[in-house]
Amino acid sequence: MHPCRRMTRGPGSLLLAASAAAVLAAPAAARAVDADGDGDGQAMLERVRTLSAEELQGRGNGTAAALAAADTIERWFAAAGLAPPPGCAQRFSDFALGGQGLDGRPARNVLGWSPGRGALVDELVVIGAHYDHLGPALGPDGATVAGFYPGAEDNASGVAVMVELARRLHADATATDRCAILFAAFAGEEVGLQGAAAALRAVPLSGRRVRLMLNLDSVGRLRGDRLYVGGLGSSPRLRPLVQDVNRAHGLVLELSDGGWDASDHVAFNAAGIPVLFLFTGAHPQYHSVADRWELVEPRGLARVADFARDLAAAVVTTADDFPYATQAALPSAGGERGQTRAWLGTIPDFVENAGGVKLSGVMPGSPAEEAGLAAGDVLVAMEGSVVADLAGLSALLQAHGAGETVTVTVERDGGRRDFAVTLRARPR
Repeated sequence: MHPCRRMTRGPGSLLLAASAAAVLAAPAAARAVDADGDGDGQAMLERVRTLSAEELQGRGNGTAAALAAADTIERWFAAAGLAPPPGCAQRFSDFALGGQGLDGRPARNVLGWSPGRGALVDELVVIGAHYDHLGPALGPDGATVAGFYPGAEDNASGVAVMVELARRLHADATATDRCAILFAAFAGEEVGLQGAAAALRAVPLSGRRVRLMLNLDSVGRLRGDRLYVGGLGSSPRLRPLVQDVNRAHGLVLELSDGGWDASDHVAFNAAGIPVLFLFTGAHPQYHSVADRWELVEPRGLARVADFARDLAAAVVTTADDFPYATQAALPSAGGERGQTRAWLGTIPDFVENAGGVKLSGVMPGSPAEEAGLAAGDVLVAMEGSVVADLAGLSALLQAHGAGETVTVTVERDGGRRDFAVTLRARPR
């Protein structure tokens, strides 16, 4: 399928998508912002509220509601002045899902183009955020619908900030030389990074070299000005650049050469592209029905957007190259698409050099909580294998399946303790 072609929908899907889009049309334009940006975050919060509304039922992959969300984001891209990518007549890029019972169902990336200028016109930076989430929440019988997963933080917040970056960066004509920017709202992240993989197949159409991919995933819960920045190991230029940009913002940065292994930047890293990943930290509402827009803090959104805007502007205007580091401490995309992974339920603290994976908490009702793991623990081993960092923990989890009982070793109160943890599939 041509990467810019729209799939056809059945009459029922068209009706649902049109209905949802009509309901969302008013909030999408509820508040205008000036050329200097959304300083108090209220416009971004309104986008979060729009995408996590009941009408979109959690933006589950392969659903008409997800396609309606894509329609809404496409309108936001159009309002920001973004064009379709070169060679495309529209801002949609459709693909077929696979795995997890979704084989053949339609999914849609939304791609917006801001052209480059001058000496950097043939280079490209990708700024992305996934808009899909978990869809309806099922009851104990696995069939009855008992609500929906709003996905406000994960990842309506990332989309909201990305749209704000599109609005600001596209309108900024100050630089004579600037890379082209592809803004990408991905589907399929929650089912194996399928949208990012599909976008990578479309990127070569631009005929440009991809300098960097910046991924915004769950950036709406800034606490104590603490922002996690991953992927620094994918190019030697990234760590000093990030630190230099932050001098004007004063955020408390948790810098990591690696990165969270289950978000869209991983697919780009696997393709040999340097990446950066912004994230405000895990929390108990992650992947739960409590991930609602009311918990997203607008001034935190504004601070992340301001930092991300300056970071992206530095990347797209510098004449210096961003060499890819093949030895970057980043996880691979891992597994077959749609593969179900074992769930432990720990909430990492993302502190580097902790001698393992430090925990900021555990998910309620998770295997980790049931086994007795707690905030402050440093997870150092699983089944006798050393856990050096988050990527190592993820690799070990991929080697085990739901239902297996494993021994997890943590450091607590100056000593080491072993816990027997029975892994499960993530509840839906």
